[in-house]
Amino acid sequence: MKKITLYLCLILLLLGCDEWEPKSVQGVRLIQTEHQGMPPLSALSDSWNTIHPGGDTTCLYGTEYGFFVKPESTRQALITFPGGGACWSGQTCSDEPQGRMDDNPKTVRAEDNPLGSGGVFSDDNPENPFLGFTKVHVGYCTGDMHIGNAIRSNQAWIGEGTPPSQTLHFNGYQNATTVLDWVYDNLPNLETVVVGGYTSGSYGTPLFVSLIADHYPDAMVRHIGDGNGALHIGTRMTPLVEAWDTAAILANHPGFADIDMESLSFEDITVAAARRHPDITFTQLITAHDQTFSEMIEFLGVEDPILQVVEAGHRYVKEHVSNYRTYIAGGNRHVIGLGYFDAIAPTGNRNRGLPEIYDRFYSYQVDGRRYRDWVADIVSGVPVMDVRCTDCSKVEYYMDQ
Repeated sequence: MKKITLYLCLILLLLGCDEWEPKSVQGVRLIQTEHQGMPPLSALSDSWNTIHPGGDTTCLYGTEYGFFVKPESTRQALITFPGGGACWSGQTCSDEPQGRMDDNPKTVRAEDNPLGSGGVFSDDNPENPFLGFTKVHVGYCTGDMHIGNAIRSNQAWIGEGTPPSQTLHFNGYQNATTVLDWVYDNLPNLETVVVGGYTSGSYGTPLFVSLIADHYPDAMVRHIGDGNGALHIGTRMTPLVEAWDTAAILANHPGFADIDMESLSFEDITVAAARRHPDITFTQLITAHDQTFSEMIEFLGVEDPILQVVEAGHRYVKEHVSNYRTYIAGGNRHVIGLGYFDAIAPTGNRNRGLPEIYDRFYSYQVDGRRYRDWVADIVSGVPVMDVRCTDCSKVEYYMDQ
């Protein structure tokens, strides 16, 4: 199976691809167990399960919502919030590729199940700090970064034919809290909870970290904000949070009601959460020239380089709280820990002409400080310092794997 995997990567490299997200490796049979409603933990299979909770959950166009669970420990859990872009109107939520920020399928697909993935989901890498954790992967199909709670008209839709729905259900907050309700009911005695946010799915995670820490006051709660930076672009974000009615969500939770909703930024969510829980270290991790977020801010009319925008946001948060750490790696890749691989051309006769395959989570480093080790320290409660690339033009790989 490993040889087949390498040949697939070689084909991808020859086709011009330099990243890959495998879904079937190490001989794993990709069998998914599906459930309707809110099944108890005892009803789940030992592998990855897809749960369709029904009730008030829904995707952007009213289709069925789902999330994913791999049960292991009743004491340790990793809860991951994936991304997939953002949208806030009929035009921006359309599938037409007219410079839009949205790359979200707007429905929960079978391939969204992490079964067979690498990174933090790897089952066979002894370096994975999440081995033995119950893993809960929150489905994302609403375009609202998990922090929306509004129904809007699907006006100005620019796709061909009839719109899939006359309304847009920015229902990410309801979906996410439904998942958390399942966690609370089925894992009442958690001692360690790690909340991982990835790409656009990461921006709302400080709020969910705060809610989880309130629910589990005796647990060790950790935050990993991967593939996102504090995009300090002021009122250019206003149309998003207004369409999603995010301010109303925040106003209902302790520690967040005092945010100035007239100038709400994503950085303010982090600041509020960090102030409410000063014992938790909040984090943001990104590559210096993240291509995806570069395109995102360009779409919003920002001409500054992405690194300048990100570091401005980092400074803003650090001016307000001390329990906040950042990791800036070199290169322009987007998302490090969620099971993405880089295929790197070999040098000389090394590896018989086949490309080197690197799981970003285990191989990215900055001046010798591995991304995996930095995250593992966060999970273990070891204090970490900010990490920033010296030569930010390219990725630095940890080669001993």
